[in-house]
Amino acid sequence: MRFQALLLTAALGLGGCFGAPAPQPEGVVDLQQTMKAMGREWKAISQSDDPAIIANHLAQIHQLSSDASRAMVRKGEQADYEDSMVKFQVALETVQGTIAAGEFDDLEPLLADLDALRKEYHKRFKP
Repeated sequence: MRFQALLLTAALGLGGCFGAPAPQPEGVVDLQQTMKAMGREWKAISQSDDPAIIANHLAQIHQLSSDASRAMVRKGEQADYEDSMVKFQVALETVQGTIAAGEFDDLEPLLADLDALRKEYHKRFKP
């Protein structure tokens, strides 16, 4: 009987270690997970030449960057972070508009500029 109680306690304890991540309170953004998801979307963009596929991944990045813009960063950097997110989203919307207009010749330089912004801001605000 004592062995079963010990086994049950151990199983319940380990269940917390390997279960699903703890849910975030509503309105709280897990910036690290959001940035990882943005990185996966960016990787998919870099592996595609199809504007339709790129547009789908850009839409996902737009949603994720909107979520990330609500995140809290280190003390004293919040205003700069929010300004940077606005600049990133404006650049992102420019690329999306270019795709929507069918101007695919202009796509590569715009994606390169967006990538440069992404890298710059990621270094500055890495969680």
